Amino acid sequence: MEAKGAFGAFAGIVFLLLGTTADAQLAKRGTYTSQFGWHATTKPLNLEEGHVFMMIEPVGINLNDAGSGFLHGAAVTCLGVRDIIKGASNAHGYCTAIDADGDKAFLVWKCAGQPGGRCEGDFQWTGGTGKYTGLKGNNSFHSGLVPNTNSGYSVWKGEWKLPD
Repeated sequence: MEAKGAFGAFAGIVFLLLGTTADAQLAKRGTYTSQFGWHATTKPLNLEEGHVFMMIEPVGINLNDAGSGFLHGAAVTCLGVRDIIKGASNAHGYCTAIDADGDKAFLVWKCAGQPGGRCEGDFQWTGGTGKYTGLKGNNSFHSGLVPNTNSGYSVWKGEWKLPD
């Protein structure tokens, strides 16, 4: 009975190590579409009539449409600003995506739209840590709020490339 238990423990450890190694492997480039669901903390500053400047901090999770792969299940934290002038909104900022292994991917984003409506724009991968070191790529996104909340989603679509 002890031999079976030891073998089972050994097999379990080998399985975990092989699984970790397989998950840690990442292709050098690819394309993806994903959904980033978030909740934002905001801090508005009312300026002259028709002008609001706002600090924003969307935090949530990114889910790759493939159900696995590039940044699937990554925790995403963004910081940015939104400038709303006479019904037009422009926003920009930075995000960090942290995957299940603790590796980070960094991006810079910008978008434009109507306050409370859809914000369309682009972002670029600017680097990372661990398996995302040297990450680059161009992407598009659109983002929208759930009415009467500070929650919403963004649809990300683009490419990513790691150094050879």
